[in-house]
Amino acid sequence: MASKDLAEAQDHLEGAVESARDAVEGGLDDARRRVSRFSDGVQEKYRKLSDDVREGADRARREFSRGARVARERYDETAEGARRTYAKVRSNLSDVTGQANDYVRDNPGKSVLIAAGVGFLVGLLVRRSRDDD
Repeated sequence: MASKDLAEAQDHLEGAVESARDAVEGGLDDARRRVSRFSDGVQEKYRKLSDDVREGADRARREFSRGARVARERYDETAEGARRTYAKVRSNLSDVTGQANDYVRDNPGKSVLIAAGVGFLVGLLVRRSRDDD
């Protein structure tokens, strides 16, 4: 009888660990998606900024032929600054993703407990919604 209870407890524990692992992986996947969306937004803003700067430079060149060289230099400086800023933001986003992965790798117990807690709460909510039906 005790052997059966022990086996049942072990099955429940393995299920909880698997649920926690799934929750942590789901959280990491969500974080990766958010980082990717943020990165895509930064890229789009960079493209728009680059297009706006290019359009402004072209307009200045047409309207002020004598100042075309100066406008082009300013455009190049601004575009280079935007490229550097974009690269820095992209690098920082990569660092954040790496830090999240490192945290989970360095703190597996805490990560599993957090995921288990989240899974428990979701289970309560799902059970409660089933009871209401």
